[in-house]
Amino acid sequence: METPQEATIRMQRLVGKVAFLLTFIYIMILISGAARLVSGVETNPVVWGLFLLPAAAFVPAMIDAVKLHRTSDPDSLKPLWRHCALYTVIGLVLLIATAYSIIAVNGS
Repeated sequence: METPQEATIRMQRLVGKVAFLLTFIYIMILISGAARLVSGVETNPVVWGLFLLPAAAFVPAMIDAVKLHRTSDPDSLKPLWRHCALYTVIGLVLLIATAYSIIAVNGS
């Protein structure tokens, strides 16, 4: 049976796994945007600036997620999972806002 401390550590590391998943989705969106550019589809230059905006939150989230999975000290995990969760949520909000902005800029 799992101790409460082990369960807490497992839940904190789950935040890191969610950060990995959302960052992977963001990278897939970047790759699809690059494929669109290579295929010759006209794209407004503002769109590329908007594409890079969520990276400002996902990069620190990924750094904290890696640290979350590498440490087992409960005192170190507490601030790490909070920062990771905060940056992941900010990145997700920026990604959604970027998607709506790109739709508005392209006029689709």
